[in-house]
Amino acid sequence: MKNVLLAGAVLTLTACGTIRNNRPTYQTKLLNETPVRAVYSPDGRYVGTGVFGGVRIWAVGSGEAIDFPTKLKNESPRFIAFSPDSRLVAAGVWGAVRVWKVDGSGVRDYATQLRNDTPPSVSFSPDGRLLAAGIYGKVRVWNVETGAFKDYPMPLANETPRFVSFSPDGRSIAAGAYGGLMKWDLEG
Repeated sequence: MKNVLLAGAVLTLTACGTIRNNRPTYQTKLLNETPVRAVYSPDGRYVGTGVFGGVRIWAVGSGEAIDFPTKLKNESPRFIAFSPDSRLVAAGVWGAVRVWKVDGSGVRDYATQLRNDTPPSVSFSPDGRLLAAGIYGKVRVWNVETGAFKDYPMPLANETPRFVSFSPDGRSIAAGAYGGLMKWDLEG
C-alpha cells in the first residue's frame, strides 16, 4: 500500500491498484479528536461515542449524526451507554449522569454527590430500570423512572470507580476497587 496526497485528501493505493479514502466512516465534531470508545445500540441501529461538547450517535444505515449536548460546552464524555431497548443513551457529565432520549424528546440529569464529580462510565441494568455509575467514594445506582438512588461505598472514601457493571440477571453490580474488585447485591 502507498499513501498519496491528492487535492488535500489522503488516499491509499492498495496492491491491486484500487483507491481507498482514509477518512473515518463517521465524522466527529472536531477533525482532531479521537473518541475513546465506540458503542453500538443493542438493536444495532446506532453507533455512538463521546465527542467535544456532547454525545454523538450515528444512524448505522444512513450515517446521519444526532448530537446530544453536555452541561458544559467543553466537556467530552469518555464512555457512553445505551439502554437495553436502545431508546436512551447516557453519559457522565459535570455533576451528573445525563440521560437523553434517542428520539430527541427529552433529557434528564441524575445528580452525583459532588457538583464537580464527572462519572467516568455508566451502565444500565439488563432490564433498563436501573442506571449505575462510579462517583466519588461509591457506586450510585438510580431508578431510571423515579430518580431515587442507593449508594454502595468503596473501600477507600476518596476512590472513584472507573467502571461499573451489572450482572446478567441484574441482581448485583461490580466495580474495580483499589487492590481488587467490589461486588454488591442490589437491595430492593
